[in-house]
Amino acid sequence: MQGFEIEWLYTAERDVQYPRSTWLGPSLTGGAVWVDVPRFAGLCLGLHTSRFHAVLDALVSRRADGYWVVAHNEGIFYARELLRRGLRVHVTVHDDLPDGLLARSRRYRAFPPLARATYYDTLRNAHSLDVTSDGMQRHYRTLLGVESGVIHPVVPGTLAERSAPTETGELLAGNIGSVYSVSEWRQFLRALKGLARRRGLRPRMIMIGVGGKLRDFVEKHSPTVETLPDMPEEEAVKALAGCHVLYAMYPFGARAEVFRRTSLPTKLSTYVRCRRPILAHTPRDSTLSELVDAYKLGPICDTLSPTEIEKHLAMVVDAPPDGAAFERAADEVYGAHNARLMTRLLEILAR
Repeated sequence: MQGFEIEWLYTAERDVQYPRSTWLGPSLTGGAVWVDVPRFAGLCLGLHTSRFHAVLDALVSRRADGYWVVAHNEGIFYARELLRRGLRVHVTVHDDLPDGLLARSRRYRAFPPLARATYYDTLRNAHSLDVTSDGMQRHYRTLLGVESGVIHPVVPGTLAERSAPTETGELLAGNIGSVYSVSEWRQFLRALKGLARRRGLRPRMIMIGVGGKLRDFVEKHSPTVETLPDMPEEEAVKALAGCHVLYAMYPFGARAEVFRRTSLPTKLSTYVRCRRPILAHTPRDSTLSELVDAYKLGPICDTLSPTEIEKHLAMVVDAPPDGAAFERAADEVYGAHNARLMTRLLEILAR
């Protein structure tokens, strides 16, 4: 960003040596349940620990013209305290904290009522706000009466070459990043195997950057499922561009309603670069469904029936979307206008 002096700061369990970034100290969420739950309750109630104050003091000591805070984990609580000190704060929201994240969690499931007051108050008082989807913009406008800008990642340059998957006797699906619910994914995998069997092909699914317990689970489905480590996006695009279909999903359960209506999978920008069909496995009330349907990037599969999922899969394998649809989505959703909006918001913050 030309014309701005930006210092990138973060909290994490340890200094992970992010390029051109400064580690301020340990995260305040996560860890042993008996420590984490009361500590999170204290964050919601404004009862802060010495660790919280150490990071807050480090932020205030910068004497910055403004603070751009990502409202994830303890970020919203730092934003609240900075605002209380009369400092200029911009807030970025990728996932709604009380009803998009906490409500879906086992550990924090009881916390949404406690977190809403702090979260909503901070969004109302922020000097400016950006969100991750049109659905989230509508949600906060209706719920809180606040306006926000929608910022997506910028897809660079040209998309992957338009080509059919390599003929290897396989039916190949791809995924990068999180799968929010394994039960829906398991039904998709059954459908993939079913369609491959009917067509005399070998089913295979590559999953990039899957970690933690999810990785342990999906690896039980080897050799059909192949897990690959995190990799630079350029390499991921090359790996996924050879797939018949790319998988994106949102959970079907009621507790995920706000999450799927407001968040947006970051993997979509990578998928658009691949110019391969996207199977959106999601209820119709989601931002994922809205975007994929608007640009005709693939079918909306709003069922948990493997038989019905197989029909959607066969449809998109046999009649993939036109490559121009991905070009249009890259320009209109993931184009350079996102960087221009971010620059304008920085200018507002620095006034």
